[in-house]
Amino acid sequence: MTSVSRAFTRAPRTRGICIGIIPCRDERQRAVPKEGYPNPFVELAIFTHLPYSGERGEDDLSRNHINILSSAAIIALPGALGTSSEISLALRYGKPIIAFGAEAPPNVPRARSIEAVGQFLHEHLARI
Repeated sequence: MTSVSRAFTRAPRTRGICIGIIPCRDERQRAVPKEGYPNPFVELAIFTHLPYSGERGEDDLSRNHINILSSAAIIALPGALGTSSEISLALRYGKPIIAFGAEAPPNVPRARSIEAVGQFLHEHLARI
């Protein structure tokens, strides 16, 4: 996510900020952010008591629920277990989703170009 945050904050923009939903270190240290969080490009860090991600990304104590539920549309980029869990959560919560270079189940539409990603966002962000 550091790469995405960096690209977003360095791109010309007229709206939006880079928000990071920050996991805590572990179940015993819920007031301490996980090491390496937030990345230096996050403009608004939202610290949570939620320690899980990765292979436990669908767990009730995962910040991935916040990532998905607070989004108008989801673009799945190449990633690992956290990306897979966010794709599953987007489908579970009925959020619009498109994969761009990411492994995804067959029922997730795929964008073959950055223009297709832009069109997807234009369609779904126009609704909010």
